[in-house]
Amino acid sequence: MEMRMVDEEQQPHVVILPHLTQGHIKPLLCLAQLLSQSGLYITFVNAHHNHKRFANLQALSTHFPNLHFDSISDGLPDDHPRSRLDFDYISGISEATKPHFKELLLSYRRNYVDHSVFRPPPPVTCIIADGVVSFPIDVAEELGIPIFSFCAYTARYLLEYFTIAKIIQKDNDKKDELINAMPGVDLGHEDLPGFDMENLDHPRVQLRVRETLAMKRASGLILNTIDEFEASCLPHTKSHFPKVYTVAPLHALLNSRLGDRSQVMASDGSLWNADKNCMTWLDSQPLRSVLYVSFGSVVKISHSHLVEFLHALVESGHPFLWVIRPDVLLDKDMDSVIRKEFQVGPTRKGYIVDWAPQEQVLAHNAVGGFLTHSGWNSIMESIVARVPVICWPQFGDQFVNKEYIVKLWKIGVELDARDGSTIEATIKTFMGYQRDEFRMSVDKIAELAQDSISQGGSSYYNLEMLVKDIKKMKMYNL
Repeated sequence: MEMRMVDEEQQPHVVILPHLTQGHIKPLLCLAQLLSQSGLYITFVNAHHNHKRFANLQALSTHFPNLHFDSISDGLPDDHPRSRLDFDYISGISEATKPHFKELLLSYRRNYVDHSVFRPPPPVTCIIADGVVSFPIDVAEELGIPIFSFCAYTARYLLEYFTIAKIIQKDNDKKDELINAMPGVDLGHEDLPGFDMENLDHPRVQLRVRETLAMKRASGLILNTIDEFEASCLPHTKSHFPKVYTVAPLHALLNSRLGDRSQVMASDGSLWNADKNCMTWLDSQPLRSVLYVSFGSVVKISHSHLVEFLHALVESGHPFLWVIRPDVLLDKDMDSVIRKEFQVGPTRKGYIVDWAPQEQVLAHNAVGGFLTHSGWNSIMESIVARVPVICWPQFGDQFVNKEYIVKLWKIGVELDARDGSTIEATIKTFMGYQRDEFRMSVDKIAELAQDSISQGGSSYYNLEMLVKDIKKMKMYNL
């Protein structure tokens, strides 16, 4: 009886495992901070390589005493560049990481039972793992631990995977019938915007479909979207899972609860050190005059294309803040390119940085537009900041996100980037008369996002329900 009383006093322990890239790490880290604020003991598990790159890790631990960090091997040596997210890389990482993740969970169990370490973490109540890979579900089932899948993209894109699975499993001749039965199909092109329909037998597509279908085995789905954004898709998504929790925009939900600390914490957990000097440069720019340009953390482009962008930005006549990652180029060493054709820091026309504190940049009143690769985090952050966007999608869900922006919400345009003159023309038109038109539209969408995170809103409520359900899991496991 005494041992049971001790157990009941322990906090529920949630182990969170993100995917390897910044776009997947950030929303899960926001969720980890929110759950830790709710009194849950959180262990955020990264690959060793990413764990070492985390900015301001100590600040996070100080501000969130219930948030703890651990790391495991991804099977690659420290000096591996990890720059290509191809099929062999992703599948190899999953295979290599699985035994390390299992051993980590077993070590928590041993340490708690044996008291082999000082103040061991409580027994693991559940796992929240990125649904991009399925091995955490395999491990959870082997160890008898409940698991939630986290989906970093939209419900619409998730449904595309389920539709692709049906096409593969049934008959390609029924492709049109299956696509037409999918909600929100009017957003797409002839086929599904996130897929090349001619290559459904490619191993990469087959792998992604298998990994996505595995998410159905989880105890629930945590979805990085807003009820009001995807009302037509969510009922169909919910039919595949025992429970679905829509909790976006996570960064805004977190900032609303942090208050004055939000600016301090904005860059914590980034894999790059943000150049905050650009904020001083923004202070000197006229209201809504600056075009912010960032292609996210993964997209790579050619040197010639980068130069076309540079010339277009300069010739547009509008000041710009441009994020150019050191690893952005496909075909050249960025250091030599910077020395020859670019200048990091302020220039006559703009400011170039390796990485920027994006939330703060978008919230600055000098920023009037955002040229983006259309990653879902960037789209969410631009909506919350009420900044219209120019979409330049490159792969995956970015094409679906572009459809939302251009066709459904009408808060931006798609970029035709075939050469510098077309890029320049788009920027001039967008930052000219179109900007104010789009701003009125983005204000309406931003209000929906704000309502969702306010008390009584859908995301606010779903986060509370997630916390309650996790606490119930601990009670049942006693």
